[in-house]
Amino acid sequence: MSFKRNLLLTVAGATLMLSNIKVIAQETTENPMDTLARTVQSITDDLNKIKRLKITGYIQPQFQYVDSAGASTTFAGGDFPVGSTSNSRFTMRRGRFKFTYDYTNVKYMLNVDITEKAVGLRETYVKITDPWKKMYSVAVGLSQVPFGFEVTQSSSERETPERARFNQTLFPTERDLGIFGTIVVPKSSKLYGLKLDASLLNGVGGINPEFDSFKDLTGRAQYSRTTKSEKTSYAIGTSYYYGGYRIGKPKDYNSTTLANGDNGYAYATDTANYNRKAQRIYMGVDAQITFDWRVGFTTLRADFVQGQQPGTATASRTTTAAPTTTVYHRNFNGAYFYFIQDIGESKFQVVAKYDWYDPNVKVKNREIGKTGTNTNAGDIRFDTYGFGITYRMNANVKLMTYYDIVKNEKTLVKGFENDLKDNVLTIRMQCKF
Repeated sequence: MSFKRNLLLTVAGATLMLSNIKVIAQETTENPMDTLARTVQSITDDLNKIKRLKITGYIQPQFQYVDSAGASTTFAGGDFPVGSTSNSRFTMRRGRFKFTYDYTNVKYMLNVDITEKAVGLRETYVKITDPWKKMYSVAVGLSQVPFGFEVTQSSSERETPERARFNQTLFPTERDLGIFGTIVVPKSSKLYGLKLDASLLNGVGGINPEFDSFKDLTGRAQYSRTTKSEKTSYAIGTSYYYGGYRIGKPKDYNSTTLANGDNGYAYATDTANYNRKAQRIYMGVDAQITFDWRVGFTTLRADFVQGQQPGTATASRTTTAAPTTTVYHRNFNGAYFYFIQDIGESKFQVVAKYDWYDPNVKVKNREIGKTGTNTNAGDIRFDTYGFGITYRMNANVKLMTYYDIVKNEKTLVKGFENDLKDNVLTIRMQCKF
């Protein structure tokens, strides 16, 4: 009986083994087309995930020469060290690396700037676009302030090395933290070409921590179109900025006409109110037009801005921290004008630019620095004339040579009695990837 039982168990085990082998054989002999289809689908899924992530950027190594050694203040890519004995330098003006991830109607962006001076954030936000008309979008995080044309134009596309002096003064780094809303009218609408932007910002003069409870509001409307012949394109825009920061304990001056008839500053009457606000109010208009004609593309561009800007005695730059010294309230204006010409179908482009920034329109020349007026270096007007030529080697590399001629008012302020020797030559290479 034991022998029979063992035999039955052996036969049963062999049968089960053969059954498993048959199943495995069936699996291994599955239709090759099914296997291929699954493999292709897996690869496609992986590629779609990879395609959602885009890595782009550019670097801008450059050489600069300034008229006088140790020119402490320049708007041509950052100040030269005070007291320096050198009037030339090599720098990495920008080193941008941007990571963008798109998934249906959501975009994630991380943009960093790496130079010899520091590593810093640039556009870093989450943006949601409506999935139906693709017309409305909201972004939260760090982005460019929607004001004027030049502030939001990419530094890789700009025809000059730097933005106008007034833009660098009002919008250091051109960016701020907040919430940004955009409406882009679709082609199906009669209002196609219209774009509306609005934002609510910290208003701390760049990429810096908030230091008070005040928030700034901006709005911009732009209308751009191309003619049916596609030979001419044009755009017009208007911008508004309303905001400011808490002054706190420091006293502040208001620009006014003094009792003796001089233009200068007088103490504000509410200096005991520690919650008073230093207002930043800007209004701007801009326009540009491009012609495609026999000599190549010609572009004319202009922007004008005016308003109220608080600052210190020696500068009107937007503050990045709570004020610790006397605040000066000024009425300002500024503008720029571009002439850009492509040389036929060649790889060369020439540009001429003029911009001015007058931080205090109520005083000028020898009125500035006059005894009893409390006026100082922060009230001096600067005019800049720029000329340059760009050679585009290919779609990714271009070479630029540009010269800034900077003129300041002749005043009674020490060091600004005559025009400063602060003209700057910039030779730059840009490589995009």
